[in-house]
Amino acid sequence: MYSNALLVKAAELYYARHSSQKEIAQHLGVSAATVSRILQEAVEQGVVRVRIVDTANRAIELAGHLSERFGLERAEIIDSGHDRDAWKLKKLLGKAAKRLIPELCPPGGTVGIGSGGTIFEMIESLESGDGVQGMRVIPLMGGFATPHPERETNRLVSTMGATLNCTFSYLLAPAVVSSSAARDTFLAESQIARATALWDSADTAIFSIGPGLETSMYVFLSPEFLDIDEAKALGAVGDILGRFIDGEGREIDFAFNRRLISIPFERLLRIPHRIGIGGGPSKYRSVHAALKSGIVTALVSDAATCEYILSEEHTLMEAKKA
Repeated sequence: MYSNALLVKAAELYYARHSSQKEIAQHLGVSAATVSRILQEAVEQGVVRVRIVDTANRAIELAGHLSERFGLERAEIIDSGHDRDAWKLKKLLGKAAKRLIPELCPPGGTVGIGSGGTIFEMIESLESGDGVQGMRVIPLMGGFATPHPERETNRLVSTMGATLNCTFSYLLAPAVVSSSAARDTFLAESQIARATALWDSADTAIFSIGPGLETSMYVFLSPEFLDIDEAKALGAVGDILGRFIDGEGREIDFAFNRRLISIPFERLLRIPHRIGIGGGPSKYRSVHAALKSGIVTALVSDAATCEYILSEEHTLMEAKKA
């Protein structure tokens, strides 16, 4: 019914470039219903070959390879297929992350959390039975004073505490201030000092791994606080708990990181269980960097991200052999 050229074009847009049927319809100047029929005919005519893959086994295999390569205590990997919706991926990762709470959070222990959309989705997916007896929830960083709940750690810890019916503590401080001297003044305040002292008693940390600087996630930060060009020049690939890291997972030395009210990496590394959450193309490099530095002991990610990282590791090993 349709020309072979049209079948190939539609199939390439849908399966190779991951365009939506609506986007393809606009590109080809046809209706979405017509695109659906074109794609169906592409399968029937053999232009597209369908192969059934056991995604559960695939995710388990990837988790095993990743854990072996980076010495992880746990890897929870999801397979989101060809879906490119970033927010849907956050929801899936958040739901996957909550499964690690009873496994890596000891009874009576303290759980420190960061901010971000994936942490927000994890908390939104929680039910009363997902916690452990006697646990306490604390923030590992201050808040960004935005209307968005995923940026406000005090709101996140209170929601998590109320859902799990456990105790929680606030950190009454901004995430970033005007100078390192201002940061030191805040940290010296007795109420804030009591809150940050709890970082040393944390048994588990749960945090998002931030995306690369090419994304628009950091637009909520005023240029007076964050110089994106400087961060790029210093090799920043993303952030962990607000602290920008380079491709090896090391904290970069620039003004923004020195103005943060967020757990220092040397204290974070003393927390026994450190669950990093991140996936999708914008986080390929930052997740890889977090694994290389050992700042995460457990990872929640997606299959495509893991395949990218394992491929990069294979390339590096081959280059060393050459």
